[in-house]
This record gives sequence, structure tokens and C-alpha cells, in this order.
Amino acid sequence: MLFEYAVEPKMMGSNWEIFRYLIEKFGFDRGRLISRFPKRWEREVIEAAQQAGMSDVRFKSLVLRLQHAKSTALIPSGRNYDPSVGDWLVNALLQHVTKPFHAIIASENRGGQVFILVGADVDDTNALMVSPNNWEVTRVGTDLAAAMAPLLKSSKDILFVDRFFNVEDARYKETLRASLAIVAQNGIDGVQCEIHYGDHDRRPPLELVERNAGRWLAGVIPAGMSIKLFGWREKAGGADFHARFLLTDRGGMNVEAGFSAEGPHQKVFLALLEGQICREKLAAFARHSTEYELIEPVLEIFSDGTVRRV
Repeated sequence: MLFEYAVEPKMMGSNWEIFRYLIEKFGFDRGRLISRFPKRWEREVIEAAQQAGMSDVRFKSLVLRLQHAKSTALIPSGRNYDPSVGDWLVNALLQHVTKPFHAIIASENRGGQVFILVGADVDDTNALMVSPNNWEVTRVGTDLAAAMAPLLKSSKDILFVDRFFNVEDARYKETLRASLAIVAQNGIDGVQCEIHYGDHDRRPPLELVERNAGRWLAGVIPAGMSIKLFGWREKAGGADFHARFLLTDRGGMNVEAGFSAEGPHQKVFLALLEGQICREKLAAFARHSTEYELIEPVLEIFSDGTVRRV
């Protein structure tokens, strides 16, 4: 599962051993994510390291690891931070009341709260640090989207990979609508959303899709957004196209039964992808990949119903 943690930046930057120990525990493939709380979280970690007089070698390593964490472990917080009401922990506690973190990791447990972990004592066996890399959710569009939300909120390249994805089918549109709504909430600048489907006997002709996709997806794509449709055909003797994935530039997950919303009576198995596997899958579905045969043309559907070849 994907859990969001508030981690005190001053604590992280002022102690090299705690920083090195904790930063390795976070990542989309580990199921634990660091909230950018406040928005200058990385800068505050760096400033704390400078004030602590960290050695040049350790300071450079800290900066490099923070750079790596930007794409692998940090997510937008979407929470208010007001220095006038108190220090970092006061702000974290106030925000936890209205929009809870999975846990707060700080230099002290002020008030003896059960959801606060003291940085020096964090242990993988602690219940708040246990994050299963596979789980089940009901096959309802909003539930599927909620399970994928941390990736949808923080990624720029988002691929829904499902051999049977059908933009005419209400079951797929339910999940797509809920997912794109989450993407739009966090801003659409620079975001690219794509659907990658496979050729099969029941697939509607591409000419029919081109004529009708704008109408089929009316009300599904948020204003100002678009989504591209990529069709792929398996090559003789080549790789099969069976598994379903959410793939992004931040990480990915296997969506075992696919993205169709079959109803609350069914569940879908989700599993986080290791970083290298996610990158390999992204490469397999790049436009000029040779893993599969691309079915031209690629279509882009806009929120106003416009469809164009790209």
C-alpha cells in the first residue's frame, strides 16, 4: 500500500545517521512516501544540515539522495503550513486532525501520541512502518482511483496499460473518470495521460473509435486535459500482452484484473512494482518500442470532444 508520512525536516538534516537510515525506507516501490510538508521540505533538510556543520562528503551525499528522493519518494502534501501557529510538529499535529498522515516521524513525541514515531527509534517492525507491497481493493472506480492516488497526484507521465481497456465501456470509463479527476486536482501542466490497449478479436475497429471517442469520453476527461490511445499487437514469437499496469515516471503497480469497475462484489489485486521493473515496462510501451507492434494511428482525445491523430 502507499502510505504518506510527515517527516520532520530539521531532524532529517541535523543528524547524518538518522537521515541515511530513514531516507532508504521511503519510495513508491516500498509503499512509504514522504509528504512535502512544508513545500520547502527538501530545502529545510539542506539548511538543517548546513547549520549542523555536516562534513562536505556527507553533505554532498545528503543532497544527492534528496535529489533522487524527489522522483522516487516525495509527494505533494496539499496541506497548509503556518509558522505563526508554532513549530513544525505543532503544524503537523494540526494538519493530522483534518487530513491525517499515516504517521508523523519527529525528533520527539510531544504528548505521547500513538501516531508519532521518534526518528532515532524507527523500526521496520513497528506497525506504523509496515507497508504491504500488495493488497486488494473493491472493483469500484473511486476505490481503484483512491488506491492509485499517490501516483496519480505526483506523476507527469501516466499510463493505464490494459489489453482490454475499452473507452466505449462504462466500466472502464468509471475508473478513468475517477482517476483523471485526481490528476486534475493537482494541476495538469505538463501531465501526459495515456491508455495502452492490445489488439484482440472483440476490439472495435480503429476507424470507429476515431469517429466516436470524443462522444464516448464526454464528461470523463477534465477540462483542459487530453488522453492518448495507443493500440499494440503482439509479434509472432514475441512478448505477450497480458498483465495490466499503472505505470508512471514516479513508480508503478500491477493491477491484476484490470481497470474495469465490475462492482463492490469483486476485488482487484494490486502490487507495487520494483523501480527497475517499472522502467522496463515504460520502455516497452514507448512509442518507438520494438516490444510490440504499434497500431497506427495514435489518437488524442480532448475534453471538448476533439479527436486528432498524433
